[in-house]
Amino acid sequence: MKRGIIGIIWIVMLVACGGVRAAGYGFRDSVLSVPVHRDSLRIVREPVLSMPVVFLPDSLIRDTLRYEFTKIKDIAGKSALTKELYKLIFVNPRRNRVNVMRTQNSEDRFKEFYGEKIRSIHIKVLPPYGTSVYDTTYSEQDLGWLRVVANKIHMRTAEWTLRKQLTIKPGDRLIPFELVQNEIMLRRLAYIDDVSVLVSPVDGLPGEVDITIICKDDFSWGMEVSSNFINSARIGVQNKNFMRIGHLLDYEISYRGTKDKKWGNIVRYQVNSILGTHLDLMFYYQNDHNAKQMWGTVERPFLTSNVKWAGGFTLSRVFRSDALPDVDLKHQDYAFDYFAQDVWAGRSFLLKNRHRYTRNLYVSGRFLNTVFHSRPDISLDSNQFYYNRHSYFLAFTYQKLKYYKANLIYDFGRTEDIPTGLSSAFTVGYENNDFQNSTYWGYQFFYSHFDRCSERYYAVDAAVSSYLYGGDFQRGLVKVGLHHISNLISWGHYRFRFYNDVNYVTGFRRYPDDYLYFRDGDILGFDSDTLRGNQKLSVSLSMTFFFPYIYKGFRMSFTNFVDFGTLVPKETSLFKGRTYWGLGVAVNLRNDNIVFKNISLRLSFYPHPPSDMRCFEASMSGKLQNGFYDYQVGKPAIIVYE
Repeated sequence: MKRGIIGIIWIVMLVACGGVRAAGYGFRDSVLSVPVHRDSLRIVREPVLSMPVVFLPDSLIRDTLRYEFTKIKDIAGKSALTKELYKLIFVNPRRNRVNVMRTQNSEDRFKEFYGEKIRSIHIKVLPPYGTSVYDTTYSEQDLGWLRVVANKIHMRTAEWTLRKQLTIKPGDRLIPFELVQNEIMLRRLAYIDDVSVLVSPVDGLPGEVDITIICKDDFSWGMEVSSNFINSARIGVQNKNFMRIGHLLDYEISYRGTKDKKWGNIVRYQVNSILGTHLDLMFYYQNDHNAKQMWGTVERPFLTSNVKWAGGFTLSRVFRSDALPDVDLKHQDYAFDYFAQDVWAGRSFLLKNRHRYTRNLYVSGRFLNTVFHSRPDISLDSNQFYYNRHSYFLAFTYQKLKYYKANLIYDFGRTEDIPTGLSSAFTVGYENNDFQNSTYWGYQFFYSHFDRCSERYYAVDAAVSSYLYGGDFQRGLVKVGLHHISNLISWGHYRFRFYNDVNYVTGFRRYPDDYLYFRDGDILGFDSDTLRGNQKLSVSLSMTFFFPYIYKGFRMSFTNFVDFGTLVPKETSLFKGRTYWGLGVAVNLRNDNIVFKNISLRLSFYPHPPSDMRCFEASMSGKLQNGFYDYQVGKPAIIVYE
């Protein structure tokens, strides 16, 4: 009897503390929890909102709770009373259910409301800690005192700040894909952690709906740290919601002991959708070992498929850099500085949907003016990168796109929007420089497919471009890439995926000083100034384990990788070139409750590295990888040789 009473007390305390409710797992009814605000003895209850079927619990939380349920079930089974109480409250975990989030087309939640009139849009902003967009219940009793303090000092996002980001308004007709893109757009804001959009019909008014947008704030302050633990370090501090109006203020200090310019600073200030116009403003200043530059831009992007007009204007003053607006200048030793003006505009034409894809045709133009103030001596056959030039571009882009929702791909179990579709872009241009006038043409293709049944991801990209001068092709390139992500595989309580990438690029009739180098995306962490060529083949193989445990809010994954590639001159066969390798492991930690949300500790080994590299490298980074092609159409640009 005593054990039965203890079992009842434990179950009641667990439910009261929200340990199961917050995960959204185990209850028979799937509804969004009723928010309760405690103000003295008065309790105010808000309406219950139905939870979309697509949103199921986080798989990592689910696995952790499976262990907790086992302990609860064992104790509950020790008496008839607690056994019956257990059956009333819990549903036994389903075995072998790998994908907790039900993968489906992101539009399916809204398709039944297609074409109906939007009567109102309600926005609910949740504090950063102790809440979820799928469970809006918030009680200070559910949190430790540190989280309570953090929520109180957090600068809560004003509702009107979020409302001005939207491309929908009351009176519009509901378009499912437009609603999906608005949800993704809000989720990408620096000061927003997660978003859920709910649609409900209006009682007594057929053909009208209300939209509820639930946004969970990200903590106003953020930090990022990276280092190789020897001679390189970077610390960044952010205020993502300056003055509660969604402005981003970012400062970064860095140290690179192997460079002449050891200490560096970067300042970035960004404003999204000024006064609801969807004009974004950004100011950027950098002075470190990579570059010394400042620039400002005002831009209205193609936020959604229904946005008809986009464009922007950028002014740049660059005193030292690894890149020009149209050329990758890495590893160049010449001193130079320049001024650049960049103007572009575009028009989008929405086409009829086909096979559940939203289709668009984009036409865009651009003018780029680059004028040097100091540069090395130039001639017709030397230092061509430093020509003063006026460039004009016109691009035609066809795109079809849809999104799926899944989890445990690049993130730690949170909702991920996976773009799948096709992009086909043809660009023509004209360049007038110090010595010659030439035309430019380039074609770029990208296709990705996500299989909702197997949850495998496939992608292929290809590009070809060249300048045409005097009837001859010059500065040409060819690129091909293949990409694959496996399904989520189960091994006991662990989950893991494989990631595979193959990339090839070659150039023809390039400038004499125009070379390819290994980048971080080719061989992870590989950084050499001496190894260069005109053809490059790289292969990346990696596997990530997602651990099923959460401790004090920390989630963990483990990644091992094998990267290799070859880099040879244009007259040498790839099969005769030397192969360079990178092997390593990384431990990735994530905790949404602290300022350092993501921490990745990596140990890499490079057999037979170039003379300016070490065999071993240890590093720490705070950036989260995201390898999906985003299908964002912007200003026309040349295809960069890199």
